[in-house]
Amino acid sequence: MSHYPKIIAHRGMSALAPENTMAAFASCIDYGVKCFEFDVDIIGDGSLICIHDDKLDRTTNGKGGYYNLDFSAIRKLDAGKWFDEKYTFERIPELASVIELMNKSQLDANLEIKPCLGGTVLREKLIERIAVALQQLDPKRGLVISSFDAELLLMAGKAMPERRFAGLAPIEPDVPVMEQVQVWLETAEKFKETGATIEALHVENDGLTAQAVAALHEAGYQVRVWTVNDLERAAELAKWGVDAIFTDNAHLFPEADRAVSAF
Repeated sequence: MSHYPKIIAHRGMSALAPENTMAAFASCIDYGVKCFEFDVDIIGDGSLICIHDDKLDRTTNGKGGYYNLDFSAIRKLDAGKWFDEKYTFERIPELASVIELMNKSQLDANLEIKPCLGGTVLREKLIERIAVALQQLDPKRGLVISSFDAELLLMAGKAMPERRFAGLAPIEPDVPVMEQVQVWLETAEKFKETGATIEALHVENDGLTAQAVAALHEAGYQVRVWTVNDLERAAELAKWGVDAIFTDNAHLFPEADRAVSAF
């Protein structure tokens, strides 16, 4: 039996390559990591891009927001040099490229839908375009969809009831954890009205307790915890029965743990 939960590479192999790039996702193959997590948002022309922030500044040489841009503008941006010179000219990928990699390399993933701030029309288009893009995904591939944006997750559940979903749960430091667990469970139950089901809660590491994990399991949900970069903490979470962890340091975990799918 493993000392660790199942491993999910957070934004790809983000300690080794620039996050949310094809280099970070492809590094999963090099290190025998079966699962990764990535973020998806939409730009002005309806293209779906992989990026975490709603601004370009932190992870590219671009400035400001992207909701008014088209893909030709996005293609010109460097999304790698900020991380390391050797990743100069790494681009912001499209969702279609990630799906192609998953199919070709038999990788599984967690697609996190970003809380799109581009207005109602773009938000609706984001869910529609994701649903269409995922029709190209090999049905044998494990995919779980999550979002911090409850409205977008409900929209996704209605648009893709056949897909697998997870709730994203940050932990508020000033509110008792068990009170928060109750709210998460109520939200997850309400989600069933879409015709889809939430199979897991993706919960913040800081502030998580063994009691909270037990309560979520008792209610029938898997527990996947973000972001766990310390191996000792990962081992403690395994003792609590946590099903999987998101980590920037997937390469530091034993090969056998990296090779098992969390989805």
